[in-house]
Amino acid sequence: MKKKLLGALLVISLLAMPLVGCAKPITLTIWEPKHGAVFNEPEIVVSGYVSDAKATVWVDGSRVTLKKSKTTDTFATTVTLSEGENIIEVIAAQGKTDKWKNIVTRKVTVTYTPSE
Repeated sequence: MKKKLLGALLVISLLAMPLVGCAKPITLTIWEPKHGAVFNEPEIVVSGYVSDAKATVWVDGSRVTLKKSKTTDTFATTVTLSEGENIIEVIAAQGKTDKWKNIVTRKVTVTYTPSE
């Protein structure tokens, strides 16, 4: 009787795990620009990958739409740089507004030096 009860509790707990938010942590990778890059044009493309197709991604505070495919979930957006050093912040999170979880932040520092 104890073995059956224990087995039933184990099955119930395994089935309930996805419902209570035991989500797999997400991976966030920035492909471009590379850290330390120098640009002579003010507009650059920031692109990368996130491991969860349902994640929300922001680049410098602006929400970015994911491009979903069978093999990857990528993002790309244009950012306008200020002259000098710029820190670009990319954030990915799972969940919904005001209930974000598994938040991942990446920062890349680049420099904009206008061509003369």
